[in-house]
Amino acid sequence: KNQVLVFVHSRKETVTTSRFLRDTALENEELNKFLADDSGHRAVLQTEAESVKNEALQDLLPYGFAIHHAGMKREDRELVEELFADRHIQVLVCTATLAWGVNLPAHTVIIKGTQIYSPEAGTWVELSPLDIMQMMGRAGRPQFDKFGEGILITSHSELHYYLSLLNEQLPIESQYIKKLADNMNAEISMGTVQNVEEAVQWLGYTYLYVRMLRSPHLYGVDPSSIESDSTLEQRRVDLIHSAATTLEKHNMIKYNRQTGSFQITDLGIVSSHYYITHQSMAVFNEYLKPHMSDIELFRVFSLSSEFQYITVRSEEKLELARLLDKVPIPVKEGIDEPSAKVNVLLQAYISRLPLEGYALMADMVYITQSAGRVMRAMFEIVLKRGWAAAAVKTLNLCNMISHRMWAAQSPLRQFK
Repeated sequence: KNQVLVFVHSRKETVTTSRFLRDTALENEELNKFLADDSGHRAVLQTEAESVKNEALQDLLPYGFAIHHAGMKREDRELVEELFADRHIQVLVCTATLAWGVNLPAHTVIIKGTQIYSPEAGTWVELSPLDIMQMMGRAGRPQFDKFGEGILITSHSELHYYLSLLNEQLPIESQYIKKLADNMNAEISMGTVQNVEEAVQWLGYTYLYVRMLRSPHLYGVDPSSIESDSTLEQRRVDLIHSAATTLEKHNMIKYNRQTGSFQITDLGIVSSHYYITHQSMAVFNEYLKPHMSDIELFRVFSLSSEFQYITVRSEEKLELARLLDKVPIPVKEGIDEPSAKVNVLLQAYISRLPLEGYALMADMVYITQSAGRVMRAMFEIVLKRGWAAAAVKTLNLCNMISHRMWAAQSPLRQFK
């Protein structure tokens, strides 16, 4: 009997898929196909099922099925990995973290669906070719099989794309231009780039420069200019000048156009240290004031460009309205505004309020991953400007996010 790995794209789906497979096998009286023939395997599964903490796993193990995802206890995950490696488990339904983190090959790999929710894009996107290859790479056990089988379940519209991954090599293009200003600010902050000449030289070491030489038309380079400027020096100067002008506009550097020299400012240092985009720094420049209420600070936080891809979906509005009634800090914007959603989810995180929708949970994780550094950056900015009242409030908010409790609550709450 061959083992099967089924990759799904959410923790909840690991349970629903594995239970569906188990129940279907029971209905069709084909469970013997998923259980090893000898009674020794069944006895091991029955014994181990009694010791696991995860209820779903406890329910599935005696039937030769199991689940694996990052939300499980470490002991349960290690037990599943061990039982699968020893061939006690025949079908393992897991998330993509297993493909990247643990070396567990199987004869057959099934990828159930190719769309995953991206909080950054605010929508469902296709799996990257790297993820697909990594998952498919688990098919075929070197010491047991001469070959492995990979099955990809996707929509018909994406069929050609995934077939092209097998038959063609797609070039990897650089996306560096989008982040050039922020990366250059980091280099200026470190002192490795101090003027335009050094910045042009630095840009020559990037993958962007390599791709500009190979495919100039994709990066806005006039083909006729390549003959007179084979190293694309003028194009690099233009890119550096544009990035420096943007940084100067947001008070992150001082740019002397006559000498071409750069000088970092306090805002630039904060931006570099906390990985804050120049768009967010522009928001903080505009809205941060010496005296601000908690309502205003939460609003400034929610306007940060780090959350520009967060959108409000129609199916979420009911749950967001429910959360809006429970959070302690009033939200000025309507629930249709993305900034209101960011505000509510941050407060729900601090208040430890339960969420129902999967997409909403993913958005909360995305927001809270950045919340600490964004709020800390706001604190550093008001501190460097000497605004004591605002500094105290932002520092308190940093602690609230860190400990997931409001300042008015008992400190014992963090031990819950």
